[in-house]
Amino acid sequence: MNTKIRSRTSFPRVLEETLYQAYQEGKRSVDFLLLFPVTEQERDQIILQVKSYSVVLDAKWRFGTHCLYKTLTRKEIL
Repeated sequence: MNTKIRSRTSFPRVLEETLYQAYQEGKRSVDFLLLFPVTEQERDQIILQVKSYSVVLDAKWRFGTHCLYKTLTRKEIL
């Protein structure tokens, strides 16, 4: 599942909606393409924010870029 996020303000809403949809559809991974600039500090905060969801097994930046982001979802909620 691939999702584009166009603004920093929409990030939390789109993240939650996308993770919920991925869980409902049984998806194993979700890619987020962030279409806004992200600093090193923001990168770390975004990872922590995503990992705070119980359906997220792992979250990391892909290919060392500042824009493409991937998370794996669990089939069950712990």
